[in-house]
Amino acid sequence: MNKLEQEIRRLREELDRKREELADIRKLFGGEIDREFSALVEGYSDRELELHLQEVLASMDALAEARPDLRAVSSHRKTIGRPIVFLKRVLLETTFAQFNVFLERQRQFNRRILDLLRALHVRDVRGQARFKALEARIAGCEEDLVLLRAKLEDLRAAEPGSSGPEHPGRG
Repeated sequence: MNKLEQEIRRLREELDRKREELADIRKLFGGEIDREFSALVEGYSDRELELHLQEVLASMDALAEARPDLRAVSSHRKTIGRPIVFLKRVLLETTFAQFNVFLERQRQFNRRILDLLRALHVRDVRGQARFKALEARIAGCEEDLVLLRAKLEDLRAAEPGSSGPEHPGRG
């Protein structure tokens, strides 16, 4: 191997190492990330935006249910953990009995918002399709107009005693 091939090989290996380092955001950040960051959708292409909308709608569908899971209650204490978990569950069950009306209304609101977003997304997709169809029709009309203008010019030129267009500024 000559020096150029060795250098290319070394650079490829280094590029592969850098890709592996960047593959995990936690490695790049140097630890756990404590909050989620929203995506800057302004720079997305139409396809990327469509994929992002599908992903967000799917995640919102999972989050629309506002009912807490009482089975998730746990304790880190070994000796008195079970009584503490029992007390937590009793407290939550009695508290949630009073908040069930509010939680049900919140769940219905979440569902309505999700339905609204889906409807707006479908309307946007349909509007884009109509817009593209109108653009195609306008392009066809423009082609017809060019052909009609050419025919009109031919007819004006073919008139007896005519030396060209009567109104050179009009067309």
